[in-house]
Amino acid sequence: MASTIDCEYTDRERALSLAAILSTSFGVGISFGMGFPLTALTFEAWHEPKWMIGLAGAAPALAVLLALPIAPWVISRVGPIAAIAGGCFAGSIGFLALGLFESPWVWIAIRLLMSAGFAMPWLAGETWINSVAREETRGRVIAIYAIAFFSGYAVGPIVLHALGLVGPLPFIAAALVTAISGLPIIVGRRLAPTFAHDGERNVASAFRLAPAAMVAAFIGGFAEITVLSLIPNVALAAGWSEGAALALLTMTTLGGVVLQFPIGWLSDKMSRFRLMIACMIIFVMLALALPWALTGTSVAFVIAFLTGGVILGFYALGLAIIGERITAGNLPAVNAAFIITYQLGALVGPVCAGIAMTDDPVHGFVAIVIATMLLSGPALIVAERLERRGAVL
Repeated sequence: MASTIDCEYTDRERALSLAAILSTSFGVGISFGMGFPLTALTFEAWHEPKWMIGLAGAAPALAVLLALPIAPWVISRVGPIAAIAGGCFAGSIGFLALGLFESPWVWIAIRLLMSAGFAMPWLAGETWINSVAREETRGRVIAIYAIAFFSGYAVGPIVLHALGLVGPLPFIAAALVTAISGLPIIVGRRLAPTFAHDGERNVASAFRLAPAAMVAAFIGGFAEITVLSLIPNVALAAGWSEGAALALLTMTTLGGVVLQFPIGWLSDKMSRFRLMIACMIIFVMLALALPWALTGTSVAFVIAFLTGGVILGFYALGLAIIGERITAGNLPAVNAAFIITYQLGALVGPVCAGIAMTDDPVHGFVAIVIATMLLSGPALIVAERLERRGAVL
């Protein structure tokens, strides 16, 4: 497969370049981790209806979907440094603006603009990592990226809890964190890879270049957001207390962070496609065991921990497949298509699961996630065969 690396680095330069973008990813993760609960809890304090809270929660995903089709062109024009720093600046200004208004509709509009800005560091950051990483360690590097981002995401609510929701402090803190997130890549700007964008490849055509990775992205978005959004509700339906249900969610997130590196290491030692299939099979087995596991606590925590590792692994494996197979000129457009597909899965998953859980939350949840894997497995195999034969290019 063609390498996506378009310039040579010494080991030290490569490490410094990766450290810069990973530091930014950690900071952006904190911003995401503060933004979502800050919006939801503020709307709750304003006694807004649930549909309004849900709309505010969906606004960032919608903004990213709208921004990504043009993001590769923008990044190729202004460069990765300006795109990432500009996105962080837009997010920082957005947090300050949120503190100035008490209108839910204004907040939703601001969140839309902020998230469109955040699409730039998201896309540019992942393209940067895939451009700089060596093929023999790509899986581990992407695993570290996932760990950095999701660790930041986990830190965000902790910071917000310490600061509280009253007064300007949470908005100022979120703005500072977001602004500071852009500094590492500015300091390391000389080590940034060159982003080449093939003008003949737009995001729509990019889907055909890596269909297996696109299936992985949809699976990842569907499974990750469905599980992380609804696993507490499943636990509550099984008779757990609210505190225990939240602890189950924490264990799921912890598993996602801790198990990323082992999955990344494995992906550097074996076929990433086969590892993806193995993760799907493991996910189905874990889902089948969930109703039984929820009758206790210890086993359920183990199931949740392993499930967290698998669902976050789908995204990382798909991203590694893109870096393995896609050339530099097509990388930004393909990565944008990958994120779009992930977001579509993230939008569809909770809705389908919510419908399936109407009469029987526990078994309905299990049924929908297993059905998704059983449908996606053959789709992944067909996509891989077509890609290998060159039929999708």
